[in-house]
Amino acid sequence: MDFLEELAQRPSERWATALEHMFLFVKDQPELLGREYFPDQVVAAAAIVAASLPGGGQFGERLETVAENDLAPDVRLAAPAPELAGMALDALLFVAGPWRQGWATEADASRARDTATALSRVLSGA
Repeated sequence: MDFLEELAQRPSERWATALEHMFLFVKDQPELLGREYFPDQVVAAAAIVAASLPGGGQFGERLETVAENDLAPDVRLAAPAPELAGMALDALLFVAGPWRQGWATEADASRARDTATALSRVLSGA
């Protein structure tokens, strides 16, 4: 939620650029995982991109629900961002292992695995 709030502080027309910078940072600075960026932030960023793509409606709905419940601002992109899909997928795959393992219950871990799989499918265009 903190990541979504930070993104929302920027003008909406700069959100796609901010997401691109994040994905490039993950690619260029993998050793900073857990210090400068965290798996949940990357998953959230990937979900924002996926929500803008065909087949990503479930992620758009989840972002809308989060906003409607005042948990975080609505940061859905105004237009599809297919140019970010490959970068988002690469970043997601890099953090997916640590993110899926960081859950206290097996039910939560299972939902995390399902989310990562669904995000991967949308981002890869499958």
